[in-house]
Amino acid sequence: MPSKADVERFADANRNVRALVLAELEALWRSLDTMNANATRDLLLDAVPLLVASYGDVAATVAADFYDEARDASRVAGRFSARPVASFDLEGLLGQVRYAVGPLYSAAPDPDAALGRLALKVDEYTLQQGRETIAESVARDPAKPRWARVPAGDTCKFCIVLASRGAVYRSAESAGQGRKFHGKCDCQATPIWPKEPLPEGYDPDALYEQYNAARKEAGSGRLKPILAAMRAESGDH
Repeated sequence: MPSKADVERFADANRNVRALVLAELEALWRSLDTMNANATRDLLLDAVPLLVASYGDVAATVAADFYDEARDASRVAGRFSARPVASFDLEGLLGQVRYAVGPLYSAAPDPDAALGRLALKVDEYTLQQGRETIAESVARDPAKPRWARVPAGDTCKFCIVLASRGAVYRSAESAGQGRKFHGKCDCQATPIWPKEPLPEGYDPDALYEQYNAARKEAGSGRLKPILAAMRAESGDH
């Protein structure tokens, strides 16, 4: 089983990837004439996929190494090696780039708002390649593990709801909503092998209690009011 320290090291590695890709994105952004919205958009449509591919490959490799180290530490029978899944939805990313630069086309152009939107999506698409690596490794591993969404660092209420499910995910395809991550998300897709305990400090039952209490407070089974109730309880905005 991955220890709490293992999960935190994995989270730190992902934060480092995030910091590097966003620093390069910001340097690129500062080199642009953002008052020329069309030129900025066109350049970003070319440059951002290359950026996401380059650092996504790093994220996928980090995830594959984490998976193999966790499997070795768990002394799982049989041989298996994780393969990095360094791929992403190109058309989806291009659509997000077009959306992100929207504030450049307003009557009062707002480059900072556009960069903020873009950074969130670059973060999401880059690190998602590591998460897909874990999910696909779980699906291929003959030892038949599952994976859990383990909170690390600052965890938003949406992530807490999904993390409350525990180690239930078998693959990217079966995860449904649990497959969704977002920019600046510190939750880590973490493999758990049969009959192993969950990582220390990860208590999905306690997280589910938070969710269930918020559901009662909201008086609704819909996610949006439940999240609002959870945020109100903790003072988040």
